[in-house]
Amino acid sequence: MCNNSDIKHHLNRHFGFTFAEVLITLGIIGVVAALTMPALIQNHKRSEASARLKKFYSTMQQAILFSENENGPAKEWTKADVIAKDPDTGLYDDTDAENTEIYFNNYLKKYLNYIKTEKDENTNLFKVTLNDGSSFLMRNGSCIDFIYDYNGEKFPNEEGRDRYRFVICPAGYEFNANKNLSFSVFAQAGSKTRTQRLSNCESDPRYCAGLLELDNWQYKKDYPYNL
Repeated sequence: MCNNSDIKHHLNRHFGFTFAEVLITLGIIGVVAALTMPALIQNHKRSEASARLKKFYSTMQQAILFSENENGPAKEWTKADVIAKDPDTGLYDDTDAENTEIYFNNYLKKYLNYIKTEKDENTNLFKVTLNDGSSFLMRNGSCIDFIYDYNGEKFPNEEGRDRYRFVICPAGYEFNANKNLSFSVFAQAGSKTRTQRLSNCESDPRYCAGLLELDNWQYKKDYPYNL
C-alpha cells in the first residue's frame, strides 16, 4: 500500500520538469514572441489607422455637406492666394496659417467637434486637434490641403505612415482624383487603377490616401510603408 510520500515521489518523478526543461521552454516562448510581436504590433497599428481614416473621411464629408447647404459649393469657397514656403528654412510663412484659420472659421468651425486650434510649431501651418486626439494641418496651396495625422502628436509624423493628405479644390483645379466630390483624397487625377495608385504611393507618400481609398481604407500586404 502506497503512503502519501510514495505518491508525491511518483508524481514528481513522472510529471515534474527539470530546471533545464523550464529554461528551454521559456527560450522557445521567447523566440516565438520575438518573431510574432512585430507583426502583431503592425497589424494593431494598421487597424487603428484604418478605423480613424474612415472616421475622419466621413466626418469631413458630413461637415462640408452641412456647410455647403449654408455657404454654397465648396469649390467656390473663398481662399487666399498661395504663398510659397521659405526655401531656406522649409517653413511656411505665418500668413499661411492666418489665411487657413480664416477659411476654417468661415466654412468648417461650426460643423466639427475639436479640442483646440493653433499654429503648428514645426511647420507654421494651422492645426486642428480633434476630440479623439487625431489632428490635421491645413495648407493654403492651389487647393486647401488637409494633412491628417491619425495619432496626433505621436511619432513618426510622416506622410504615408501616420499622415495622409486630402483636399478641397477650387473650381478649375483638379488635383484631386474625385472630381465630382468637394472633399477628396490627394491623388493624381489620371490615376484610376490600383496599380497606378500603388506606384504613386511608392514614389511619393503624399499620394497614399488615394491608394487606401481604393482599398476601402484597409492596408494590404503590398502597402509600401510601415506604420
